[in-house]
Amino acid sequence: MKAVVFTEQFYYPEGWGGAQLPRDVTTFLARCNMRVEVICGSDKYASVDDESDGDPRSAGVVIHRIPRLLGGSTHYHKAPKQLWFYLACVPLLLFRRSPSVFVTQTNPPLVVPLVALAALVHRRPFVIIAQDIYPEVLFAHGMATRNGLWGRLLSAIFSWAYRRAAKVVALGGVMARRLVSKGVHERQIAIISNWATGELSIDRSEANNLRRDWGLEGQFVILYSGNVGIAHDVEKPISALRILLTHSANVRLVVIGGGSRIADAQRAARDAGVLHAVQCHALVPAARLPQTLGLAQVALVTLREGFEGLVVPSKLLGYMARGVPTVYVGPYSDVEQLLNESGGGKCVRNGDAEGLCQEILMLMVQPDRAAAMGAAALSYYHRHLSRSQGLQKYA
Repeated sequence: MKAVVFTEQFYYPEGWGGAQLPRDVTTFLARCNMRVEVICGSDKYASVDDESDGDPRSAGVVIHRIPRLLGGSTHYHKAPKQLWFYLACVPLLLFRRSPSVFVTQTNPPLVVPLVALAALVHRRPFVIIAQDIYPEVLFAHGMATRNGLWGRLLSAIFSWAYRRAAKVVALGGVMARRLVSKGVHERQIAIISNWATGELSIDRSEANNLRRDWGLEGQFVILYSGNVGIAHDVEKPISALRILLTHSANVRLVVIGGGSRIADAQRAARDAGVLHAVQCHALVPAARLPQTLGLAQVALVTLREGFEGLVVPSKLLGYMARGVPTVYVGPYSDVEQLLNESGGGKCVRNGDAEGLCQEILMLMVQPDRAAAMGAAALSYYHRHLSRSQGLQKYA
């Protein structure tokens, strides 16, 4: 029997979408008659429980959970928690029975070279699922400089790990090109998109009481659902909202999620004088996504300049799988490629608040066109991006 050791900090029973993807993969591999072990943490990325019946242990997945180091949210004491997870993984990866293959995602980043080392010690192949590309994400954010001492050291360590991998999973073609520029050979790269998590239906009916409970009756809702992190542009949507409100007072930006830039979004809204038109809510369990996404007339995805190909916001797949038209703000990226190929949305560049305003106004006054975009996105998702197709590629 093939044996797989899968390493990822965030895993079941967390309801955050980024933790549900590795749960889906490992459960499917176990059902393909593989012996699957998962090394994961005890902290949650977001305080959302997984309310599904998809306990991977029921499929035979063995979970090795590293004990919690410090209390509080994952975003507090983030660096020491990541270091603790990394150090605790060392004996579990190096001093163990050799598996057939090691698999790692990029949470936390330093696990990638550690798994590469473990694969070298055990003389086994390993796979990297590049949810993000490091250390380039750190360079794009300004947390490290490419030509500085730490930047050069990190580049050397991660490049060694990526080049040694038997396969590196890229989430799209733009990310694949980033990997090639990093020194990964094209034959090592497998392109497998993430897929939508949670219940894939959508509730736009009167029975969806969130619209009433959140005071959104009669409002045109622009929805941002998911992580608001260092890679995401929050300023230009706020600028566009300020312009939109001069055309219609019944526009609301609803942000459902967490992340390091939530406070930046609220500050930008306050400075622009549109705080009354912005709502921020915590992430909801996957079972409630039909209700929250059912609020949206249009959905929003953003990416800051420099992050194209380094991250691929998975929220787009959630929108497409439920037939919600999307407007994307950012540089050319895998998001734009998917929207262009599917016909499921519109794209504008960073800095173009007026252009973003015009695209949303078009969807406001042409609801039939918006509905057609949503239908096109849904059709494309089922033909090319579904969970079953992605899992077969992983197997």
